[in-house]
Amino acid sequence: MDNMLVGIDGSPDSRAALRWAATVARARGLPLHALWSWEYPSDAVVSVGPLELGDPEEVTRAVEAEMRAVVEAELGEAAADVTLQVGRGPAAAALLRAARNGTVMIVVGSRGLGGFKGLLLGSVSRQLCEHAPCPVTVLRRGAVTQLERLNRIVVGIDGSEESLRALRAGQDLATRVGAELIVANVVVPGPTAEYPVMVPELDEAAAREQVEQWCRTLAADRPLPEIEMRAGDARNELLQVVRDRSADLLVVGSRGHGPVGRLLLGSVATWLVGHSDVPVTVVPDRR
Repeated sequence: MDNMLVGIDGSPDSRAALRWAATVARARGLPLHALWSWEYPSDAVVSVGPLELGDPEEVTRAVEAEMRAVVEAELGEAAADVTLQVGRGPAAAALLRAARNGTVMIVVGSRGLGGFKGLLLGSVSRQLCEHAPCPVTVLRRGAVTQLERLNRIVVGIDGSEESLRALRAGQDLATRVGAELIVANVVVPGPTAEYPVMVPELDEAAAREQVEQWCRTLAADRPLPEIEMRAGDARNELLQVVRDRSADLLVVGSRGHGPVGRLLLGSVATWLVGHSDVPVTVVPDRR
């Protein structure tokens, strides 16, 4: 059964991720599963003598109790609708295993540090963006000011297969939650350190026509979304579109390399996750 999955560990980032995931799951009519994974500290094995470690079942019960308390504190009565799961081992691996069961989106904070060796979501979020079979939404600490809304979604598109999958995911989410969709295309005006080859110059009308064609190809039965054409560095310009349009979510492909607006989303997506003022959804390569 389709569901949304959120990784939590008690940290402020993961609490924000939980609240955001609950809002979106409710808007999409999807059940929400929450997972808290723990592992013994890596320094538990010492050379000075035996170290008494807690019984795994006792630790699991303690984590489950703490998890339930966190979910109830953040969601109130809505906590009853969340399925709780405690995992063991590295957080990224536990979330990836759980995502095999119909998960349509994984939601995590960009970085966390909870009890029981916590989730270091700096590395976890990156691993998920690289390996998850479904879109991953990452919330950066202090970036979200309004968690109870999803009114406007920006999708970065450059014509690559990855960015077209991001557009499809953004269109689907916008339709399901009743949000406005804005498609942003950034044209790199000339050679740079990241793009040493000159990009053929296109006037804005031709570039816009190409973007419109990409949108029609994916959803011929829908009205064209609003389109923002920008020139410059894809990372800065995409964030500027988000700010200018007061967007609530940014959606990008995990990597891209299209003929118009060269978004190299391997590096661009990573940078956006760490700097965006709103949650970023990274749509994975086809697997």
